[in-house]
This record gives sequence, C-alpha cells and structure tokens, in this order.
Amino acid sequence: MNRVWKSVPLIVALAFAGFVVWYGPTLMGRAQYAVAAAESRAALDSLAELSKYDSMSPLFRAVNKTIRPAVVVVHVKQKVQAQSQDTEEMFRRFFGENSPFGRMPRSQSPRPAPKREYYSRGLGSGVIVDARKGYILTNWHVVNNADEVEVVTHDNRRLQAEWVRTDQATDLAVIKVEPDRLHDAELGDSDKMEVGDWVLAFGAPEGLSQTVTAGIISAKGRTTSRGDAYQNFIQTDAAINHGNSGGPLVNMRGKVIGINSAIISRTGVNEGIGLTVPSNMVRKIMNQLIDNGKVTRGFLGVIIQNVDENLAKSFKLPGTEGALISQVADDTPAAKAKLQAGDFIVEVNGKPIKNVNELRNAVAHLRPDKEYPLKVYRDGKAKTVKVMLGEKPTDLASTFGGESPDSQGPTAQASRYGLKVQALDNELREKLGYKPATKGVIITDVDPASDAADQAMTAGMVITEVQGKPVTTPAEFAKAISAPEASSGVRLLVTDRAGGKRFVFISPAKADKPRKPKTK
Repeated sequence: MNRVWKSVPLIVALAFAGFVVWYGPTLMGRAQYAVAAAESRAALDSLAELSKYDSMSPLFRAVNKTIRPAVVVVHVKQKVQAQSQDTEEMFRRFFGENSPFGRMPRSQSPRPAPKREYYSRGLGSGVIVDARKGYILTNWHVVNNADEVEVVTHDNRRLQAEWVRTDQATDLAVIKVEPDRLHDAELGDSDKMEVGDWVLAFGAPEGLSQTVTAGIISAKGRTTSRGDAYQNFIQTDAAINHGNSGGPLVNMRGKVIGINSAIISRTGVNEGIGLTVPSNMVRKIMNQLIDNGKVTRGFLGVIIQNVDENLAKSFKLPGTEGALISQVADDTPAAKAKLQAGDFIVEVNGKPIKNVNELRNAVAHLRPDKEYPLKVYRDGKAKTVKVMLGEKPTDLASTFGGESPDSQGPTAQASRYGLKVQALDNELREKLGYKPATKGVIITDVDPASDAADQAMTAGMVITEVQGKPVTTPAEFAKAISAPEASSGVRLLVTDRAGGKRFVFISPAKADKPRKPKTK
C-alpha cells in the first residue's frame, strides 16, 4: 500500500507532463494571441489619441488652408498654322477608288492645300505672390510662345493675363492679372530648408486642380545636363506630374520655398524625383522681371571646371571645393582683372564656392558694372582679386575662341596614357573647324580602357599644355609626358572644336605599373 502511495506523485507528474506536451502549444499560442491582441488594441487607442495632437494631419490641413486660395491653374493657347489635307486626296487615301471621289477624274495638277489655323492648348499651375498687384509665378515652359494666357483661381474665376515675362535660363515666368479679390502666398527662405524637412506640393496634375501631395526634401543643389541653364534645384519626393509645373512647394510654416519645375523619370510620370526652383533664386529673378522686364546677369568671362583629388594635388590646392579656371576670354572682366587659367576660385564676394554650378549662380546674381572680391588659389597660394563684372552677353560662343599659331611635326604615341597624337597642321585645323590661331597636338585615338577615356577625352581634341607648359609638336608632347614628374600622372589642358578648354589629370595604364610575379 505504501508503494502505491509513493508512486502517486510520479503518476501525477507524468500526467501533467503529458498534458503540457499535448495541450501546451495550443495554450501558449492562445496566450500569445491574447497578448498581441491586447497590444494591438492599446496601440490603436494610443494612435487615436496621438492623432489629436502629434500627427502631421492637422499641420497638413493648416498649410493647405493657408496656401490653397493662392494656387491657380494656368491655361495657355498657341495659334498654329498647318497645311490642311486636300479632301479628295484624303478620301482616296482612306477608301481607295471606292471613295466618293473614286470615279471622279483626278486633277491634272495637284491643288495646293489651304492653310488652317488652330489652337494648341496647354495647362500648368501657378501661385499668386502679390495679391495687391496681381503677380503670379509659374514656369517659362508653361507659358512660352503662348498667344493667350488665362488663369483660373481657386474659386473658379477666369482672369486674362495682362502681360507675361519670362526667363528661360531658370524656367521661371511672371504673369500679371487684374488684382481683384486675390489671395497670395509668401515666399520663404529656401536656404534654411534642410534635407528631410516635410513639404507639400500644390498644383493641377493632369488637370486635377487644387491637388496637394506630401513628401520631404530629398536633396539640395541639384542640376541637370543643360549647360545654358542656371540651376540649384531642391529635390523632393512629393508627387509631381504633368500639370504641376509652376505650382508651389511649401514648407510646414506655410511659406513657398520653391516653384515646381521638372521631374526625372524614365516613364514620363512621377517616380519620386521632382525638381523645384528654390525661392531665393525665384525672388531675384521675379524682381528683375517685374521691375525691368528682363533678367540681367553678371559676367566674368571664364570657362570653369570642377576638380578631383588628382587635379587638386597637381595644382597644390587645399581641397576640391571651388571652381578651376580653364580658359580666360580676351577683353573680358576676368582678363582685365588678370585672372589666369589655373586659378582656383573658392569665394565670390565673401561667399564660399563649392563647385562650378555655385560659381555660375553666384556671379549671375551679382549686379554688373560693380567691383567684387574673388578669393583664388594661384600656384598653391591664396590671394584676393578684385573684378569689375560685366553684363552677360547674349552670344557667349563668340566670346571664347582658339589661341596661338600653328605647328607641324610627325605622329607620336603616348601608349602608356592610352593616347595617340599628331601635329595640328593647317589642313587638319581647317577640316576640324579650329581657328587659325589654335596650336598644340591633336588626339587621333583614345584607348577605351584608359584613364583618358574615363576623363571624356576623345579623338579630335587638341592638347595645348602638359603640366602647365605649352606643347606645339608631338615630340614636345612625348618629352613632356616622359618627364620624371609625370611618372604617376600628368595634367593636360585640352580644347575642343567649340573652343572650350578644360584641365584633365590622367594616370598611366595599370599595365605599365610594376607587377608582382605570380605565385603558384
């Protein structure tokens, strides 16, 4: 009997273990479900409470109510003349000889088709920035060449433009309408905006007026490949589509910090990369268009380029932030101030310059016929040069050209740099369109696997300098690139057929560098 009682605990333990093994997973699953459900309900309750105070929705709503009355839709019409098709020929083309004209004799001579006029229509967006005077901002590409411009306000009133003034280089335009019961939005300070800041984009994508999309500032200082444009775009992922052009990008304080201008897309629709003209650039252009009817820009008279670490080291520069002068045009403000090719500009009028685009914009926004200080590095030393800026000419191509006399000589190879060059004789100079004063050696071939190819050097370019010294014959070129100081790389000054010059630093091919013997 004692033995039986002694075995009871063991039996109970075994039974409990069996219960746990059999029902345990189910009970634990139910317990976990209950915990998860409780957490979900708590989170939902918390979210409902937080949305009253801490969510972005109330802020978005307030910004929308502030900006919405100032946003307009811009309708444009352009008169187009087209040659209309002769009715008889049109029917024959579509229906053949069974057409109503099939049994009629053709005219002995073709009749001239009459010209017909029709309107090409377009649509964009805009924002009122001065309600008292009726000034509206939009894009140049929205109103360019329009014969009629009509603005539709938020309350569906239609206003005809009294005048339109544009600036293609920044893709901006100002429209003047009758100032009748208008609401405006204030331009903010785009320089104070940071990557990651919330923004709202307003406009009429695909004609859907009063559309608002949200996003953040993705990047600043963006540019595209257009060399004739002045750009310093704010990039945003707020959805921008066809019809948004000219609409405002707005910060969370209800200030316009940009005018939506373009998208980068492989499909032609929004892919999350929108480009906006920053408000500080907009303000300067707008004021000139309103006051003068056109934009006047400062002019230095140089061709400039960015530098990499190799070029910076070659010129003994403190870093890569700045813009390197590769050419100074004759009789320009830069020439009169004795700026030189090889000067590295790091400040304009006390403002630091990081790259070519910043220098172009900084000079363009300065007033012509006024003297400004430039901080430059020359031969590794910093100095200040004062320049009396001129006004940017309309024909820049005629400002820059070739230089010095010609020379002749045999063909030479610079295989270790992936280049083949030969003398630039009169026949080649004329054939390739170089000016008679251009001298140097012409590139006849570039190894596609070379550093020269990576630096966009191509056949037809002329090398005028090696390591800061002029070269006029292939022999001089071969000697210069064979010098001891050129063993690890060489700095060249090259010019193209358009007369543009730039510095290039190229390194020898890897195959020319000593190799370690292979081990098995």
